[in-house]
Amino acid sequence: MAVVGIDLGTTNSLVSVWQDGASRVIPNSLGELLTPSVVSVDDRDMVLVGRAAKDRLVSHPQLTASQFKRLMGTQEKVTLGRRTFSPEELSALVLKQLVADAENHLGETVDEAIISVPAYFNNNQRTATLHAAQLAGLHVERLINEPTAAALAYGIQEAEDERNFIVVDLGGGTLDVSILEKFDDLLEVHATSGDSFLGGEDFTFAMVGAVCEKLSMDMQALPPEERAHLYRLCDQAKKALGDQPAVEIAAKLGGAEHRVHFSREDFSQCSAELLERIRAPLERAVKDSGMNRSEFHDVILVGGASRMPLVKNFVVRLFGRIPSATIDPDLVVAMGAAVQAALKERNQALKDTVLTDVCPFSLGIETAQKSEQGHRGGFFAVLIPRNTVVPASRVDTFCTTGDYQTSLKIMVYQGEHRLVKNNVHIGELSVRVPRAPAGKEAADVRFTYNINGLLEVQVDVVSTGVRETLVIQNTSNNLGDAELTQLLENMQALKFHPREDSANIAVMNEAERMWSEALGDERDYIEQIVRYLENALDSQDPQRAAEARSLVAEKLNELKAQKGRW
Repeated sequence: MAVVGIDLGTTNSLVSVWQDGASRVIPNSLGELLTPSVVSVDDRDMVLVGRAAKDRLVSHPQLTASQFKRLMGTQEKVTLGRRTFSPEELSALVLKQLVADAENHLGETVDEAIISVPAYFNNNQRTATLHAAQLAGLHVERLINEPTAAALAYGIQEAEDERNFIVVDLGGGTLDVSILEKFDDLLEVHATSGDSFLGGEDFTFAMVGAVCEKLSMDMQALPPEERAHLYRLCDQAKKALGDQPAVEIAAKLGGAEHRVHFSREDFSQCSAELLERIRAPLERAVKDSGMNRSEFHDVILVGGASRMPLVKNFVVRLFGRIPSATIDPDLVVAMGAAVQAALKERNQALKDTVLTDVCPFSLGIETAQKSEQGHRGGFFAVLIPRNTVVPASRVDTFCTTGDYQTSLKIMVYQGEHRLVKNNVHIGELSVRVPRAPAGKEAADVRFTYNINGLLEVQVDVVSTGVRETLVIQNTSNNLGDAELTQLLENMQALKFHPREDSANIAVMNEAERMWSEALGDERDYIEQIVRYLENALDSQDPQRAAEARSLVAEKLNELKAQKGRW
């Protein structure tokens, strides 16, 4: 049985494997390396995942979900038609698709994976990722932070000399910054920082807002289909601005076609606030590491959004050097996850390397402090400071604050503010104590934080030896064994298109989307293509269907290249 590496991304997801002495990204049923992190439900209540679902963001936005990685670890639900999904369930559907592609490619069962997560993911988000893997039928022994995976893909662990480097990972929905040091057989993370709600999608939304402003339109007033249409056009324009100084965006809005000239300068202006949001995590990570910028041997840029020239230039100005980007930034994290999978299996082609990581947030409990009016609560007592090397275990002693109280309530938080109201509440537990005057009873509170970013809280009453323990799981959803079992049953009840059908549907949906956006002769031509593929599918001959799909995909790509759009 193979162990694979998975990059479960906001925009796209990938699966990789260590094979023949190298990390290889596995193609999906369409032969593509990137599988869009999109889920849709069709008219027959069948589930579509990946590119088969992506084009339905425009044609069927109410039945299609994307960017649900940003909802991981929350109570939010996504309704698609008659079904309601949690973010974990949607992520599990993507994972199941990746596993099916891997099994088809490798010819063997895949039931274990190393999954990458943003370094700045909090406890709830990490546990939600593990739940998604469990729903997908995967055993995940450990998660790996995305910047650390990128470092492995670059072969940092194979370098003979000591090196300090910073990894800046700007993906579709998250920003991660990690500072690492390599010496001997140790790859050590010194500091990490980031923003779980900053990525390439935000730059696209900024462009959408700027285009609407140029057209004197209210973006929120547009119908969902037109908003999705404009978003897709702006996403294409954003990528095109990487190679050319200006683009023309032609959008059909309100029954009319509107053309907008959009330059790199326009993009820079509407993205200025987002660029400044990148600065703070970078500076915080450098400060926490105790290093100077001049001490870094290398700056590594990863994540699809790092391709944008304005991001590259921003990093160059900040560090005074051209960053490394020799590996495809879309693939590098998945490739690194496969390296970690090979290290886990002690593959002889790789030098044994010890990876250390850090806790991205400070962890502690709510306490009270003495004041003139007595005791005032709401203060944050840190047990494990941010950027502590993990696994870590810390203990501190806390006393009662009230006369003859019968219990101690331990409220657990993560964050960087001295007041708990400004931090994230992630769990709580109570322990009984003997009745006594204030300050006479005490409890030892121990935090143990593991390599997957999961926290165990243990409370021991000093006088009685009574112990209470809490493993902080996804407290936002509070998924217990019974609920996980129910979710597993729900997943098994879902109807999926066969893998081959998904490839056919993906090409068909793309053709139908292009038809909806075309006019005149172009529309007639696409109509002929669609009919040709429909006839092949109706024949139920797999060979004919595959040949027709390949030909139609080729014709659609030719049309896109010829017209320079879609």
